Amino acid sequence: MKHRLKIKQSGMSFISLLFVGGVLVCAGVIAAQVLPTVIEYFAIMKAVDKAKSGGTVAEIRQIYGKATDVDDTTTVSGNYYSLLINALLI
Repeated sequence: MKHRLKIKQSGMSFISLLFVGGVLVCAGVIAAQVLPTVIEYFAIMKAVDKAKSGGTVAEIRQIYGKATDVDDTTTVSGNYYSLLINALLI
């Protein structure tokens, strides 16, 4: 009598592979949309830290404007000086 041992296959099925691939694609799309915003946020915070060295409102606006020109940050311009002053006072 021959006894055949059943060997169970291991690995992922095609449906599992499609599901995992879909999840990875979705995560990549979300990361691609969030990453520029996070980079710009840290660039703005770096510019605010540099602007803290200014003594007057004009100096703060000038320092912040130069820092945002270097980092090419367009979301928050130097014209928002009242917000910038409030952020510096915190």
